[in-house]
Amino acid sequence: MKKRFALSLVTATLLGGLTTTALFADNGAMKDTVAQKEAKAVANPSAVKGEASAKAKVEETQAKDEFKAKEDAQKFAMQARIDRMQRLQRVFQKEASMHQDKSKETSKEIMEAIHLTFQAAQDIKNGKHDDAAKKLEQASKDFDSALKKDPKLDLVPIAQEIQVKTFAGDSKIIKQAIDTAVKLLKEHKTQDAREIILPLRDEMDFIVQYLPMKTYPLVTKHAAELLKQKKDKEALMVLAKGFGTIVAIQNNIPIPLMLASDMTIEASKLDKTKKEQAIKLLEAAKEQLKRAELLGYASKHSQAYKAVEKQIDAIEDEIKGKNIVEKMYEDLAAKFKSLFEETRKDHK
Repeated sequence: MKKRFALSLVTATLLGGLTTTALFADNGAMKDTVAQKEAKAVANPSAVKGEASAKAKVEETQAKDEFKAKEDAQKFAMQARIDRMQRLQRVFQKEASMHQDKSKETSKEIMEAIHLTFQAAQDIKNGKHDDAAKKLEQASKDFDSALKKDPKLDLVPIAQEIQVKTFAGDSKIIKQAIDTAVKLLKEHKTQDAREIILPLRDEMDFIVQYLPMKTYPLVTKHAAELLKQKKDKEALMVLAKGFGTIVAIQNNIPIPLMLASDMTIEASKLDKTKKEQAIKLLEAAKEQLKRAELLGYASKHSQAYKAVEKQIDAIEDEIKGKNIVEKMYEDLAAKFKSLFEETRKDHK
């Protein structure tokens, strides 16, 4: 078949007025190696001038496209971080407003009395015996006055602190970290596993310190009596033990649940024409639910967790359909409230 093709091609060429020599010359040119082409380019630069120019333009365009793609990716990542920080700030402020500083409700005389005992302890350390004695005497009077007004006083809030511990990794990263830690524990590499697990905290902690009014004023009186007996070291030890009776109660609020709730609220406020944006927010909320479960803040087996997850799925289906979701969002907010109540636990 190849021979017949060659003969017919020769015949056609002859009919066209070309010689067989020209034909084979052209055929040889088609089979030039890369090295031969480079040699020709060196011998006759003008022959490839247009080709080189075109190639340069293509490479330049490609480089610009790659740079723009990287720039867009960086901008997207930066915007994502900004969006996350703005959302975090919003949920933090909202949660903080729900946890008003309880110490502000405590009477001034109790607050002044506790401060006087702290100052008295410092005076004793500094050898200021008389100053310490005066402060403890005044503190005892203030405590007595407060208890006279309300004999039922027990744990009184005297200070509140807010701590935030964040972990930005998604559910896949968290799952991978947990699996790795489990593997290390099976190999008895406990400390290595500990280093992996410890950072896996994404929570807002409210720590309230309470003064036990049934015992602390008695400690103050005892320390004052010891000072009268010139037993400064013993008085300092008594005060130190008294400070140890101050109770700290910590309430942990899972940030993933706060974010999930905020995302669903934002989705509920969107115009019904913005279906795609609403779906994205609800999917992001489900990711936060998954993070909360993997971080140990919520159990995927609990009724409250299942109810929230099921309701989000139902809203997504409704958005894709008739999009009548107002009442469904209200139900979701109530289900989130139940889930928060289930996960919010006080720790002493």
